[in-house]
Amino acid sequence: MEFGLLGAVRAVHDGRVLPVGGARARFVLATLLLNGDRPTRADALVEALWDRPPPTARAQLHNVVSKLRAALRTAGADPVESHPGGYLLSLDGHRLDLADFRRAASRGTRAAAAGRHDEAATELAAALALWRGPALADVPDEQAVEVRAALHEERLAVVEAKLRADLALGRPDAVLRDVTPELAEHPFREGLWETRVRALVAAGRRADALAACRRVRRTFADELGIEPGPGLRALEQDVLRGEESARASRNDLPPRELPLPIGRLTGRDEPLRRIGRLLRADGASPVVLLVGRGGVGKSALAVTAAHEAVTSFPDGQLHVDLGGSGPRPADPHLVVGRVLRALGVDGGAVPQDPGRRLGLYRSLLADRRVLLVLDDAHSERQVRPLLPGTPGCRVLVTSRGRLGALVGVERIEVPVLDAHAAVELFAHVLGRERFAAEPDAARAVVAACANLPLAVVVAAGRLAVQPHRRVAEFLALLTRERGRLDELSVGDLDVRASITLSVDALDPPEQRLFRLLGRLEVPDWPGWVAGALLGDPAWRPGPLDRLVDLHLVEPLGADRVGQVRYRLHDLVTDVAREQEPVEGGPGERDAVAGVLGGWLALAAEADDRLPHGIARTADPAAAPPPAAAALAREAPADWFEAERRSLVAAIGQARRAGLADLAGALALRLSGFLWLRSYDDEWERELRLCVRDVRERGSRHLLARLLGALYDVCVQRDRFTELRDVAAEQVAAARDTDDHVLLLRALRQAGAAEARLGRFGDGERWLTDAVERARHPGVPRDLLRDCLMALGSLHHEAGVPEAAVPLLREALSLAAGVTARAELCRYRLALALTDLGDFAEAADLLHGVLAACEEMGDDLGTAYAEQALADVDLRDGRPRAAEGRLARARVVHERLGSADGLAEVLRASADLAVREGDWRAADTALRHALDLRRSTGNRLETARTLARLAHVAEALGKDAAEAPAVPDDLDPACLRVPDFYAAGRTR
Repeated sequence: MEFGLLGAVRAVHDGRVLPVGGARARFVLATLLLNGDRPTRADALVEALWDRPPPTARAQLHNVVSKLRAALRTAGADPVESHPGGYLLSLDGHRLDLADFRRAASRGTRAAAAGRHDEAATELAAALALWRGPALADVPDEQAVEVRAALHEERLAVVEAKLRADLALGRPDAVLRDVTPELAEHPFREGLWETRVRALVAAGRRADALAACRRVRRTFADELGIEPGPGLRALEQDVLRGEESARASRNDLPPRELPLPIGRLTGRDEPLRRIGRLLRADGASPVVLLVGRGGVGKSALAVTAAHEAVTSFPDGQLHVDLGGSGPRPADPHLVVGRVLRALGVDGGAVPQDPGRRLGLYRSLLADRRVLLVLDDAHSERQVRPLLPGTPGCRVLVTSRGRLGALVGVERIEVPVLDAHAAVELFAHVLGRERFAAEPDAARAVVAACANLPLAVVVAAGRLAVQPHRRVAEFLALLTRERGRLDELSVGDLDVRASITLSVDALDPPEQRLFRLLGRLEVPDWPGWVAGALLGDPAWRPGPLDRLVDLHLVEPLGADRVGQVRYRLHDLVTDVAREQEPVEGGPGERDAVAGVLGGWLALAAEADDRLPHGIARTADPAAAPPPAAAALAREAPADWFEAERRSLVAAIGQARRAGLADLAGALALRLSGFLWLRSYDDEWERELRLCVRDVRERGSRHLLARLLGALYDVCVQRDRFTELRDVAAEQVAAARDTDDHVLLLRALRQAGAAEARLGRFGDGERWLTDAVERARHPGVPRDLLRDCLMALGSLHHEAGVPEAAVPLLREALSLAAGVTARAELCRYRLALALTDLGDFAEAADLLHGVLAACEEMGDDLGTAYAEQALADVDLRDGRPRAAEGRLARARVVHERLGSADGLAEVLRASADLAVREGDWRAADTALRHALDLRRSTGNRLETARTLARLAHVAEALGKDAAEAPAVPDDLDPACLRVPDFYAAGRTR
């Protein structure tokens, strides 16, 4: 299939233009073609199609794409693919006129640069012949104006190159014929005017050439109020002196020093377009600076962009390697001398005096359009003398540093490739067939290279010269904890060497910080960490800024509380860990421990202000960083969310460093937040590991606290079979301390464990003792509250809600403010009141719980409150309201993986089905709930589910053999089957 953008947007198959749809479809097709083989975000399409997107915008876009795909399928092709977050049009096996145009234009400009003007004219003419009219001619202006302008700028550059090639071939009449209509359309295009003047001179029409110069001067003055640029002014003077005629007769070629381009760059279309616009645009900054880390492909990008812009710089293209990342950066005085000789100055005529040398350099460039590529700049001081003094020339600079003192430049950050482009690069170097044999391993290799072009090319190149090696074998070597850098070297390409060049540019304090940052095992970190590592309370961000400037440290932007976060990539981390220790400051172990202690102090600041209501823990004395502490106090939940991944990693690093008590304290301080936000996997994993380590070499006091938190995890995750063992070990650890409050908490959880397993007699004895102990003077109010709540809940579960209510009301009177524990108390009181038939108070309590949980961001608590309100609605005659609440609760429980919560929703759904006479639906829901109850080991709720199923089986007419058996060792009063289930017995 052939696609077209250079005119009306079209798709052609076997000479037939396919009906691709209306204006929106044509815009979508054009955008996908412009991004060919690269994904296009659906959000970007929506924003372009609608100034104010309607609620149905995504659905409308989906319909547009679906119809477009259907139209293309009529030709037996389906190049449009759905992609995460958008769409991708694969050009594999298809043609695009824009791609053909660019290839022909590139061949023509390369031929012109090499002096092959006949070949250049042929290729450039072929490129221009592909244009059928204005680009994207049938796409509305409001959607296509910017793209159309950029494409027309590309076309004009080729037009000018074609005219110059014809002029070099001695065809001035053809040039004058072709340049006239272009000038009519672009009367302020100075390059076209210069070509017209030179063609007139070459045709022996010097007087007409002078008249043209004066005409353009008047046009610019009258219409724009400005003088023509230096190129046109100098050309007029040359014509007056007769020098242009002599120059036109000479065949001296301007300097063409650009290295050979590597071919089409993968994943760099957008920066190439931007650089091209900046190099060609009148009035743009004369200096474009490409900055990025070593190995990101700045030099290849600069050379490719320079080749694509070559037609705009007829007076030459110069390339200088400034050696900025090496040990001896080039001296700008010597560089100027070399450039002067390249511009035709005899070696003996190059001034030795620096000032006179620079003066001659700028004078020679003043009347020329020259592109100067300065590769691998070290500093502003090295670059500044090399900048021409007039805007006719352009300078393209690459540097690892940002060169902030160069003001007025266009600075472009060159990032690593996106995942798709990096994989494409790897497949291109390795070979498509070999890539297709092990695609998953190949993608994993690219991921291990962090999409860094140098690393990707080295990895693919090393495999390419070892055809016997499987990609999976190389991946195993590359993902080892140590030695991966040894695998990323082939020929003269070496990832370690590239990164080390930047490290060598650091001074000792910066090198020390770099090595210490490599010792951290966290995914990212805020700025205060750098100061803590250096052990300097008066620390200033200079050393960190220098690491950022050299792209050794990557800034990630501000997190949700406003801290700028940073990271080191794995490959850079490997280099950091290979560095020799730098003297000064605390030792490496103490430095890392200081950072972990700082995180603990900040976590304490935030945790003390979170409304979870669970027991706090005492922490080792440490002063938190002041600015970060203020953020933790002002927005504790957001601070924890921003730091969560790093805190979890810090716990692991503390454990591996043998700092078991510090790791345990961090895990406890993180527990309340993880509980509120239902990050149960992380919560459980870290607590279990900390329990293991503290059990072996930590304090018994800390072990008891960790076991108490682990008990809460088991409840949250429905691991009821573990509760007795965890509680028993907690009691034993607490008895080994002289902390009676800690022991009392352990006794309460031991009693609650018995109750959850249906052993109400044993549980009541534990909890009654705990309540009596908790009433003694000096016991914290929150502990008495929790003991009363546990005992009240036991009575409710045992089928005696009238005994539960007074205990729960007293517990609630001790619960101050909005905390998760206070809302849990209200929730349990509401459950008991519901069983007593006091629906109004139960609903009031539950609405308060719902609002509080939403305020705290407790999604799990919100879902439980919705389900409990559904029970109230159901029993109070509002089945439709109950149905809606159960649907919302189910979504949350399924998302969070809460087996207990989902089983509660299914039980309530069965109750609703029974009230409406749908016994089969009730049977289905209860059997699902039964599977969940059995998976958690919740013996009591399993029995209650079986009791309901027995009634359902009888209502469905099943015989006794089919009816579920209810355990006979449980008190029937605790089974709590609602009265309306009895209606099934009469069916």
